[in-house]
This record gives sequence, C-alpha cells and structure tokens, in this order.
Amino acid sequence: MSKQTHSVKQTALPIVLSALVALLQACSTAAPPQPMSESMAAASADSKPSDVNERAIKDAFDVPIARLDGGTFKLADFQGKVLVLDFWATYCPPCVKQAPALAKLNERYRDRGLAVVGLTSDEKSDQPKVEEFIKKVGINYTIGYDNNWLSTAFLKGTEDATGSPPIPQLFVISRDGRVVEHLIGERPGGLEALEKVVNEQLASASR
Repeated sequence: MSKQTHSVKQTALPIVLSALVALLQACSTAAPPQPMSESMAAASADSKPSDVNERAIKDAFDVPIARLDGGTFKLADFQGKVLVLDFWATYCPPCVKQAPALAKLNERYRDRGLAVVGLTSDEKSDQPKVEEFIKKVGINYTIGYDNNWLSTAFLKGTEDATGSPPIPQLFVISRDGRVVEHLIGERPGGLEALEKVVNEQLASASR
C-alpha cells in the first residue's frame, strides 16, 4: 500500500465516523432520511425564530391540520395553553425514541395547562404504520399531518446540506403564542431542558 493511499484512508475514517454519528442525531423530512451535522445541532439547538418566521408562525395558527381520523384541528385551538409542538415521523429513529418521553410529559403536566401536538411527515398512505406506532408507544396527545404551510412557518431557516429541514424539531409555545424554546435533533439532556422550560412557562402563567 502506498503512503498516499494510507493517508487518504486515515483522512476518510474520521469523516465516515462523523457521518454515522450525525445520522443518529436526526433525520431529514425528505425520504429517505438525511443526516444533520453535529455542528448544526449545536449551533441551532437554542435558536429562536427570525422576525419572518414569527410572522409566519402567527399566521399558521389558523391553518387547518388534518387528523388521522379525517377531521381537522388548528394550533389556535390550544390558545391559552403552553404548547409543545413536535415535528416528527415514524421513519426517524430520534423521533421514535423521544415519543414515549413526550407522552409522559403530557401526562404529568396536561392538568396544569400543557398541550402536546405531534405533526408527522409520514405519507397518508402510511397511516396504518402511524396508528400502530401510536398504540405501541401509548401516545396520549394530538397527532396530525404536517403540511407545507406549517413546515415553512416553523422550519424555514433550519435546512441542512440536503436542502431539507431535519427532524425531530420541538417548539415550546407560550400561552400567548410566542415561541420560547426551539430544539433541533437529539441532544444529551434535551428532553430535561424541554421539561424545565415547560415548568417555567406553566409557573409563570399561574402567577
């Protein structure tokens, strides 16, 4: 083996390992899932929406969202509650991993004014898979289908190298409709940080 070939292999190994780690961090909303880089996760985990996003998010509260049962609902239906909004999919391992924790969070705090809503980017044709997952995990919160309007409002500006916004993405929205926390991807301590923000919002609203 030549020194040049050996050098190339040594250089390529860290890149391959980084890619594998990133793949476990998050999935893209495109199919098949695309990885999100660790650097992007670190940089954007505590990001807040831009002014453009804030205006779009405000307008998106009245956008009809399709339920699995064929009905519709709106984010505006949860006005007055602290809302945790989860962009997820059954084909995204980090999304699947955090769903039981969100169900427990909803169970602990819904009587104090918390609402959890999951917006899946699964295709309508995959609804049996979504329903099976809901039963298996014991999801006890509202599930609807993501749509272009909501994705554009909430996820614009988070696109990775693939050109698609990654999932999971979690938003905490105050009782008056402001985004107070935004978490992207799977991060150590991420769900603990989420619960802390939820507690703070519920406590401040009760004062």
